[in-house]
Amino acid sequence: KKSLLLLAVGFVMLATAACQSSSNSTTSSKSESAMTSTGENESSSKEEAKGTRIIKDQLGFDVELPPAKDIKRIAIHKLLPLPSVYAVYKGGNVDGLISMPPDSLNAAKNSILAKYAPDILNVSIDYYKGGELNMEELLKLKPDVVFYAGGEEERQQFVNAGIPAVGFSTVTPNGPNTIETLNAWISLMEQVFEEGSKVTGITEYAKEAQDEINKRLADIPEDQRKKVLMIGHYSSTNFTLGGFSDYWISVTGGINVGKGTQGNVNMEQVYSWAPDIMFISTLSDFFPEDFYNNTTVEGADWSGVPAVINKQVYKFPLGMHRWWPPSTDAPLSLWWIAKTTYPEKFEDINMDEKIKEYYKKFYGMDLTEEDVNSILNPVKGVGRTYY
Repeated sequence: KKSLLLLAVGFVMLATAACQSSSNSTTSSKSESAMTSTGENESSSKEEAKGTRIIKDQLGFDVELPPAKDIKRIAIHKLLPLPSVYAVYKGGNVDGLISMPPDSLNAAKNSILAKYAPDILNVSIDYYKGGELNMEELLKLKPDVVFYAGGEEERQQFVNAGIPAVGFSTVTPNGPNTIETLNAWISLMEQVFEEGSKVTGITEYAKEAQDEINKRLADIPEDQRKKVLMIGHYSSTNFTLGGFSDYWISVTGGINVGKGTQGNVNMEQVYSWAPDIMFISTLSDFFPEDFYNNTTVEGADWSGVPAVINKQVYKFPLGMHRWWPPSTDAPLSLWWIAKTTYPEKFEDINMDEKIKEYYKKFYGMDLTEEDVNSILNPVKGVGRTYY
């Protein structure tokens, strides 16, 4: 009996110890989990306490922003097309836009954007007078956030000034692509403002246009495709092809003669490429007539270039913004470039009607013939001055 009693007592003691160990283990596990959770949430808790939030911009930086409802004053730096994209994003209401690049204002003054969002003409450009950012002038405007392009140097100047800065990129992970870039910009603005765009469906329109263009050009043999030269910037000191050349040419069936070319181009290269057709962006103030008359840059002789000889030089249009970089008119560029390059494949496409339909569908605008003509035939003086 004594042995049985001792054995029973031993079992009880073992069971009690096991329970205590399990309890301690559970408590320790809970404690460790709580500490980990606390560590992970410490940052977000601090932001919540301050009423702010963290988003990641397109340049990979974490940006602390005030609540969306408190973002009422927006400045834009360097991103020339973004003020027009912002205007469309807001459905034509640009009350919150307080500052933008001078070249953006110059484009707006000479484009249909002034009709769509007339208040954009009142936006200040004083922060960038003389081609340099004046932080003192920018701070006078009391921005709640600045949208900018660039890198760490650009970002740091705003951080040092205490202005929340959201970085936008002009390229995508897959390289330059104006449609994808436009989508990425809109997506980032949706995070900043915690609201959707007032204009939707542009991406779907672009995909349908691209699919139709691909079908029409599919049967053109490689050796019969047009050799295309696109000029991004051209002046007495600057002759570059620009980052969007390869994108526009590749998606509209051409052969990019300058593919992979970096930096300034010279006439020797142009002659070796012998382009069949040339496009000039609205970032340059030269027009087809300047090439035909050989009155571009001193010392540059275009008279022997096939595209010039055959009068196949074309100026990019200017709608809500320049059609060369990312813009809300980008899908129309697809049609215009494809039709201009291969007119026989797009005889049934009337660009005047395409533009009118597009502007009615996405901007609610009824364009006149004069409006359309102004888009397809931009005036002199809308080239790039800065950057």
